Amino acid sequence: MKPGHKYNSDSLTKRIGKFHLRNKTVLIPEMNRIAAHLMAATFRSFGSNAIVLQTYKGLDLGKKYTSGKECFPCQITLGDILLFLKTEQERLGAVFDPENYLYFLPESDGPCRFGMYNQFQRIVLDSLPVLDKVKIVSITAKDGYSLDGVIEQDRVLDFRKASYIA
Repeated sequence: MKPGHKYNSDSLTKRIGKFHLRNKTVLIPEMNRIAAHLMAATFRSFGSNAIVLQTYKGLDLGKKYTSGKECFPCQITLGDILLFLKTEQERLGAVFDPENYLYFLPESDGPCRFGMYNQFQRIVLDSLPVLDKVKIVSITAKDGYSLDGVIEQDRVLDFRKASYIA
């Protein structure tokens, strides 16, 4: 962010939350190699286009937008999403639409800083032209990782079963 820039925190509630996956490309950080790919496969089996982001490729970008005090996985996941979106912008040119993408980044309570990743990464995305329109899908431990609003209500139980089996 530019010095003196005043951040509008409205995006923390308007662009982080539960957004329907229909007709969107879901971007999943590879925080766990196997689990990320199984989760992406589960999303795809329910009709969503899901991509596991290449990991470590964007580390330099992640470091550019962090202070170094964050835990290392925060730098990695931030860099991975920024590199993917930058590459997509270059590949698609004028037809790139950030609203076609949802960044899947759950949260949890507890001592780990992971619970703040989505908010910190939202602030970084908001500071970049065009990328401020990318929404972050965040299911949370606060409501038992409810999927209300993310997929159709009549498919939630099947999705949960499929993701647990995966």
